[in-house]
Amino acid sequence: MNEKMFLDTMKDILDDETVTMNSLLSDIEGWDSLSVINYRAMANTSFGKQIPPEQVHACSSIQDLYDLLIKD
Repeated sequence: MNEKMFLDTMKDILDDETVTMNSLLSDIEGWDSLSVINYRAMANTSFGKQIPPEQVHACSSIQDLYDLLIKD
């Protein structure tokens, strides 16, 4: 999954077409506990990664979430 596909997926998860890779999670109304669950499910399904909630909560932007997925 490239960056554009990831961003499109996050727009769907957040139900917000205005988010960018630089968007701060604290500024996104749709970023809530359900979004965290959906993000983690996507990570598992698309990347085969089990990301602990603590790591997701440590992220501050959409870019941080993407970086979490692509790091080895």
